[in-house]
Amino acid sequence: MSLEDLKQKIKEEIPISSIIGNYMALKRQGSALVSLCPFHGDSKPSMNVNDNKKIFKCFACGAAGDAITFVMKYRNLDYVEALKEICGKQGINFESYQEERKSNPKIEMAKKILTRSALLYRKTASSGAFPPYTNFIKNRGLDEEIATTYSLGFAPNKNSISDYLFSIPDEKERSFALSVALDIGLIRKDKNNPDAHYDTFRDRIIFPIWDQFGQVNGFTSRAIRDDQKAKYMNSVDSFIFNKGNILYGFHLAKNTIRERDAVILVEGNMDQVALFHHGFKNSVAVMGTALGPQSLERILSLTKNIYLVLDNDAAGIKAMERINNQFASHGIVAKYISCAPQKDPDDFLKIQGALAFQEKFDAAEGAFDFLLSRLLPEKIPEVLDRKLEILHKAFDLLSPLKLDLAATERVVSFAKRLGLRGEAGQIIKNYEEHLEKNQKQTRFQNVPKFKDEVLASDETTAGEAQVKKMDESFHVENSPPQIFMSKMEKLLVQELVQLPSLLSLEKMNEILDLVTNDEVKKYVGKIRKITMEVDDNEYESVVLNLTNSPEYSIDLREVVTGAFYNYKPKEADSKTKQRILFDLKNKLHMEQLKTKKDEIKSKQLTCESDEEMTKLLAMLNEIEKNIQALKNTKPEKLR
Repeated sequence: MSLEDLKQKIKEEIPISSIIGNYMALKRQGSALVSLCPFHGDSKPSMNVNDNKKIFKCFACGAAGDAITFVMKYRNLDYVEALKEICGKQGINFESYQEERKSNPKIEMAKKILTRSALLYRKTASSGAFPPYTNFIKNRGLDEEIATTYSLGFAPNKNSISDYLFSIPDEKERSFALSVALDIGLIRKDKNNPDAHYDTFRDRIIFPIWDQFGQVNGFTSRAIRDDQKAKYMNSVDSFIFNKGNILYGFHLAKNTIRERDAVILVEGNMDQVALFHHGFKNSVAVMGTALGPQSLERILSLTKNIYLVLDNDAAGIKAMERINNQFASHGIVAKYISCAPQKDPDDFLKIQGALAFQEKFDAAEGAFDFLLSRLLPEKIPEVLDRKLEILHKAFDLLSPLKLDLAATERVVSFAKRLGLRGEAGQIIKNYEEHLEKNQKQTRFQNVPKFKDEVLASDETTAGEAQVKKMDESFHVENSPPQIFMSKMEKLLVQELVQLPSLLSLEKMNEILDLVTNDEVKKYVGKIRKITMEVDDNEYESVVLNLTNSPEYSIDLREVVTGAFYNYKPKEADSKTKQRILFDLKNKLHMEQLKTKKDEIKSKQLTCESDEEMTKLLAMLNEIEKNIQALKNTKPEKLR
């Protein structure tokens, strides 16, 4: 895992108030959290902290940023030092997050291909030219808003993705893109013609699969005809897609999970979409029959209240038991919701509705209680040995909880339901002996060979030395650049991120010619590219994610984050946008002239000859004329 992963974990999974609260006393004022600002002589709380937007802003001095920026400024640390300090206070193992020296070009290409493919599938679906997609949306009771939120797409019966890849003009890049697309299973080679390729997904409804940060990592597809071999087909596991560590819809649900302090875990994509559509936005879908360690950690960092709502069949109940055990091993007693008589949440919501599901949610029983009830036969056996056999099955079932009170109380209660007359203490003692016996067996099975231990030790030592070396070099390279923005450059960046449609206007290039700060020029170029590649509903999160990076100066990060504190997507008419650009251009030009004027005045103080002084006065006179002319300039007649 990389420091980029760590940055995203801190940003997405830890409330910013939790981090800032380690340094400043926060108090609630209405719907906001406020504090005295530590970055100026604040006498009344002027710093606001917003957990939903994950940023802070002082409305007195303008200081703003994410949690990492706060720690950097408050403790005067560089980027990596701030990450280390946050990890120390939040109980995160910093050493497990190490940045690769260079970004992996294969991963970057895979991300680019997957993002572009998702857009192509979505564009095809939105065209209205494919009845199977239109009928699917209608039959599922989904609206266009949900389809857009989930970027639901359609793969036609042709090679859309292969054609896109073959259209890449640069031969080297085209060859590389094709090889990556093959690796991630998006396209396949034609057996009859090794030089030809075809799309893996054809005649299918497409569900993009995102990681926790909203990056497309793969796809799930659904057949549209009965004669298609697989009803559901996923992307293959690859260097970028591991379904065990992906929770479908997590990037949409994480804020609501934190707000409601509960998560609903379901089995299928459509179950999650249906729940989200009906207002249960704290739901996610597992991509397999068990949770990967990263997925488990991700959920537990947000809430300890788990609701399992998997399919109401033998396979679904088995998967529920497996996932329940994973949470139990962390001391969490999950709750279970049965959708009987329907098979899954999607069917239940279509037939019985959201209110009925809410009633089931409110009355949810412990998953262990449901599973224990299944162990009890309809007729309790009279033979003691048969009763004890069932009791030991209950011991196995509850063993992930170990000696937690949630386990021992259930053991005693279950024994009574079986009609056993033993004392509670004796039953618990038998349960302890059962746990100890299983633990010994596990230890024996997991004893490594001595040779393996020595090799692992040697490899670890070498690895630690390499990690230390990498960390030291990263520490130096990733300190934020000390670049200072002028007042007008800050205003320019603020206007552009709040109204990105300005970037498409022709006069934008004239304005950028007046910018002397190379960082600002490059940053505006990236924002311009983003506006062409992402949907409006993704714009804010993508821009903030780009900006809160060690490659940018504190000045730039503060301006952009502050601009987004009260950001709401807006649009302006053509005349308004032209007026804004005119004002920006004039002010930047004026700032440039005043800076030049100050430079000349400074030279006058060290002037050594009359001739030089005469030249400087002439230059000052020329600048004054330009300033006056600029003041008298009026905008072109707006049409």
